[in-house]
Amino acid sequence: MTLYPPDLAYELVNPPLLPGQGFRFGRGTRVHVEKSTIGDPDKRSDDQPLARQDGILMGRDYVNGRNIQFDINIKTRSSVELPTAIDLWRHMSQAWLTEDTMVGPSRTQPGVLSELYITDGDRTYVTYGRPTNCQDTRGTRRRGWIPVTADFRTVTHKFYEAQWQSNTITTAPDTSTGWEWPIQFPLTSIATFSEEDIVVVEGNTDTWMLSTVWGPILAPEIEVVGYYKITTAPDFSLGPFEYLEIDPRPWNRRIMKNGTINVAGRFTQASRRPSVQTLPPGTHKIVLRGIDTTGTARLETRWRNAWTTI
Repeated sequence: MTLYPPDLAYELVNPPLLPGQGFRFGRGTRVHVEKSTIGDPDKRSDDQPLARQDGILMGRDYVNGRNIQFDINIKTRSSVELPTAIDLWRHMSQAWLTEDTMVGPSRTQPGVLSELYITDGDRTYVTYGRPTNCQDTRGTRRRGWIPVTADFRTVTHKFYEAQWQSNTITTAPDTSTGWEWPIQFPLTSIATFSEEDIVVVEGNTDTWMLSTVWGPILAPEIEVVGYYKITTAPDFSLGPFEYLEIDPRPWNRRIMKNGTINVAGRFTQASRRPSVQTLPPGTHKIVLRGIDTTGTARLETRWRNAWTTI
């Protein structure tokens, strides 16, 4: 079981570290957060001025990430208490420069992101980005008190619930025999199954739907009823113990077979683009279709409830 930070505490997790292995600060530590400020996300607009007349034509608006700023006091009861305030500051600086993983700083790898876990009340949130500025005030270091200002820049304006939600749809072989009328040609004795289940998404904004289809199955199709379909090519198949992983999140986007084979081109034009494979809050019916004579294929969906504020 993952141990997230307690109420009013934070954890900066740099890859490849996992929650519980990162740098913790806030309540329960000697790295006290005096104040944290969650900045308003920057916005981009495609507005265009109207030619030879007053006014503008409103275009599409886009929302960027945020800057989260911390005013911190590193305090010990005395200048010689172990670990000393200077030791704590060095540990924090190491984490903020992403050099605490002993495998090289992740900031040197384009696209690689850190995670910031924030616990407020009985819920822990996670946001993705990178730690940026981290500056101390040196005048009081030897007295065991080091004021620090630090920033974390996010790649999205949303906050995601740290706990993953999941759902599984399994198939069962068709027990019917013989032909059903009216007969449709061409004749086939292999039936396409269709199994469905219900998922409930909380939060107050859309969240990403991660999907994993486990074989054996031919031409798997995923449908979020009333929203969209993810349809593979008619000759795309997964054998026993093979799987198709669809992760549409922009910071971790991957469409892989067995974790190593890129199959992004094996979908029909009717499939929803990964950039919009999201689930809005509410109750949804998820359907898995395909050809499976064994009744062992399954679909696993995962999501984190998302919020525009915490």
